Amino acid sequence: MSVMVEKVLIICLLWACVVVCECEPAMFGEVSSPQYPQPYPADILEQWDLEVPQGYQIQLTFNHLDIEPSPNCCHDSLKIVSDKKVLWKFCGQNSTDRFHPGNKPIVVSANRLQLFFLTDDSNPKSHMGFNASYQAVGDAVDCGNPELPELVELSEKDPPTTYLKQISFKCKSQYYQLDNTGNFTCNADGNWVSDSGQKLTEDLPKCVPVCGMNSEVYFGGRVFGGKPASLGQIPWQILHRLNPRGGASLISDYWALTAAHVVDGYEENTMNWLGGLIDSQDKNPVIMETEKIIIHPNYQKVGKNEQPNKFDNDIALIKMSARVTLGPNIRPVCLPNKTDELVAEGTISGFGRKEEKRISRYLLHGLVEIYSLDECDPGDLPVTNNMFCAGGDHIDSCQGDDGGPLFSPVLGYGSPDKPYRLAGIVSWGPAGCGNKSFKGYYTKVQNYLDWIKETMEKN
Repeated sequence: MSVMVEKVLIICLLWACVVVCECEPAMFGEVSSPQYPQPYPADILEQWDLEVPQGYQIQLTFNHLDIEPSPNCCHDSLKIVSDKKVLWKFCGQNSTDRFHPGNKPIVVSANRLQLFFLTDDSNPKSHMGFNASYQAVGDAVDCGNPELPELVELSEKDPPTTYLKQISFKCKSQYYQLDNTGNFTCNADGNWVSDSGQKLTEDLPKCVPVCGMNSEVYFGGRVFGGKPASLGQIPWQILHRLNPRGGASLISDYWALTAAHVVDGYEENTMNWLGGLIDSQDKNPVIMETEKIIIHPNYQKVGKNEQPNKFDNDIALIKMSARVTLGPNIRPVCLPNKTDELVAEGTISGFGRKEEKRISRYLLHGLVEIYSLDECDPGDLPVTNNMFCAGGDHIDSCQGDDGGPLFSPVLGYGSPDKPYRLAGIVSWGPAGCGNKSFKGYYTKVQNYLDWIKETMEKN
């Protein structure tokens, strides 16, 4: 038979003579060549799709094999295919191939395989074909209990972990939320996978702090000459009580943001910041010890107790030496979004000077309006687009408030759908607080989101 005729014959067989057996997954079964145990016919191509339940491997055992022998099985043959790859090709009755049927059962790592039985008209004598049995082997896949990240727990205690079973995660504390999907399914490979197909080891859920929420939402008060805040009302406000006196805003359970000039010269010092308080003389505050103080690289440092003559890039990150235990009175504020428009008004807070030269013992807060830079008088100090100004008639931040927050929406109007976000950091202003003509200047946090993210990730 010529090569061309053989190709035409094979194409004809593929189109006209294919018989497909579609079977539901079963734990075992049997398959035979056509007419077995009688001789098989010539010129056929038959296919079997064998499948056992997911989570098992499929084992194929030949009980009998009698196919016309030929070099490389170029005439009649039986192919075993898994995942579109030809694993074995058999003919004859005996073989030196150690994988030849009869030597031992064939086990495929998957739960399915295909058999292709091809014959031509060159058979010089009758052959019986083959008979084989298949079965599911191995224990059902068990993905096991996953190692849980810190702060994460299973939603169900001791859930089943075998094939197709599902588990879900949750955060141990109400002050945290999952940063990703919490639902995973055990697949046939023994891996927990998410709905998107990501392995648990590649898509490990983490608990991140819920930001921008407080325990009380009522409006009122001023910083300069204002009313005290209530406990839990501004839970992201933290205080450095000793020299230098200043504020900062908790933005995670490890990190806080403050003004660079507050911590300039103290990078190698250990500073103790206080949180969870509204009274600066509180005997039992949450004490946070610093591990790192990272000042923005473009801020012009002057060192301890020196007065800066420019405040561009007046921003610094503080990393605490231990995870801050979050609760109703201490929790982070959200960072702004890159696409947010600068707010028209916000709330400022701090333990700074409230009247004449008296430092406030209590945490004060108040509403301020945001102005364009050309509406404010900076005096002799340079102004950049990394700043904005805010204030009003006798409403201002003041000495001792430095590094503290300006956040929005206005206190009392936050919600889960509209959490409080840190718009600005108290930076600098005129000597007289609350002056109608002079407004306070704030570092625009929105301009530093990439630096904040990158710095936190690297440290």
